[in-house]
Amino acid sequence: MIVRKLNVFTRQDDVTAKQLRKQGYVPAIYYGEKQQPRKIAAAKKEINAMIARLGSNALYEIALENELKRVIIKEVQKDPVTNEVIHIDFQDMPENKWISLRVPLKYEGMDVLESRGIVLQRQAEAVNVEGHVNSIPSYICVYVGNMKGGQKIQIGDLNIGSEIRVLDPPDKIVAVAISDFK
Repeated sequence: MIVRKLNVFTRQDDVTAKQLRKQGYVPAIYYGEKQQPRKIAAAKKEINAMIARLGSNALYEIALENELKRVIIKEVQKDPVTNEVIHIDFQDMPENKWISLRVPLKYEGMDVLESRGIVLQRQAEAVNVEGHVNSIPSYICVYVGNMKGGQKIQIGDLNIGSEIRVLDPPDKIVAVAISDFK
């Protein structure tokens, strides 16, 4: 799993979430099994860039008061009109923790497929898996460049590795190559 560091700071009680957002920050909460929830905030640009690059299922490290905390994003709240991130819940992740996550599929080789006049119909954008927090990848690569028209890829065809367990059925279709549009 890819780990990235995100700088956060403790939120003051006299500063509202609305004020933070106006100043370019996203209010958040950090919690774990053996600690009290803490109100924190992070720079909006930094959070948006990290989520765009890694997704919300990645393992992050947050730098909070000179300590690095390993976390996953448990929930992202977005504004229904602007689709901007307005709040995030970070959950502490001890290294030996066993978790379940939806891991995004990253389709590669689309340009090769399309150059041959084949269109990929995606049936799934993520796979449900479980494993130790350090074993779960940020995404699962699906190479589609060598597919032929009519060919399908199922969950059981994916190269996921033995460290994690897939919770979805192996015969679930994730993508189909379509070449005849008549």
